[in-house]
Amino acid sequence: MRFCRIILTSLILGYCSCSVAQNTIERSVEYAPEIPDTMYVTYQGLSNSSKKDLEIYLKVTAKDTPFEIYSVELQMFDSVLHPLEPFALTEDVHEASDSIVTWMCILRFPYKAEFSGGDTWIVETSEGRFYGAMHFIPKQIHIQESLKSKISKPLVAAICIFVAVTVIFIFFASRKNKRKRSDGRWQTQQEFQSKDCVAGELRNMVDALYADRWNIFNKLCGEYFEKRDAESENVRLSVYRELERQIEELRRAKSLAGLEKQIDLYSDNLMQRLKEQLPGLTKKELVFLTYIYSGFSPRAICLLSDIKIKNFYNKRTRLKDKILGSGAPDCKEFASKM
Repeated sequence: MRFCRIILTSLILGYCSCSVAQNTIERSVEYAPEIPDTMYVTYQGLSNSSKKDLEIYLKVTAKDTPFEIYSVELQMFDSVLHPLEPFALTEDVHEASDSIVTWMCILRFPYKAEFSGGDTWIVETSEGRFYGAMHFIPKQIHIQESLKSKISKPLVAAICIFVAVTVIFIFFASRKNKRKRSDGRWQTQQEFQSKDCVAGELRNMVDALYADRWNIFNKLCGEYFEKRDAESENVRLSVYRELERQIEELRRAKSLAGLEKQIDLYSDNLMQRLKEQLPGLTKKELVFLTYIYSGFSPRAICLLSDIKIKNFYNKRTRLKDKILGSGAPDCKEFASKM
């Protein structure tokens, strides 16, 4: 059933992309009362294979959280791109209470043949701004090119109808069979497996968002690290003021406490377990580990800790050896995340 639904979705999206240059949205709902209320946007890839439009794939997920998407834009080089057709999305929590609602969105922008590492997607919502780097996914493009070049529109329509009829038949047959089943244990087991899959998928998405949390800051640190000794004051001042402000902010006790809270939230209380199992760690060592576990780059940590890059690697090696030699129950986990 799930396999057929995936095939139907792929064919419909492929057919739509061949027909008209408009935004496409597919909505799905899964009951998951045990998942906390949340709303987030994730980037799924891009395609410019049609040489007419640039397609951006976004996934919007919400659980009992009313929201409204105001705008979507792409920052590429020195220009800002907006969708060819206006895009907006609104969710009412009363529509699907205690359920995770997912929108798979294909947004079409003006065609672009070239990309850079600094290209960014930005989504403005009532729940805040979501953004991240754009990445090219060749496999995704290959699939779409294959559908567009090898399958004619009438054939695609015929296949979609056939698959739709098959899916409907399987759906009703499945419902009829379920009503005949009397084994409650089997049904309970299936429900738990479904919930585990939803929880695992949500956790993977949250982990991906958390890993990208400091991307922009890491890039600024890398640029500042290279330019801070430049002879031209104009070059240094291009990144100096904003970066210095962020560095000072992240050195404060309040910011460090916030970083520890985020690490514990997304890494199974990693910092709390570290402090309990290794009480002999100094305050500086804990701060150093907090920056590492938060996902900062080595150069960013050098600026935050005011050390040289060579000293960073030496300090990290000594600290890892100290943790592994402590005999703590989770010492291997603590060291592996360094």
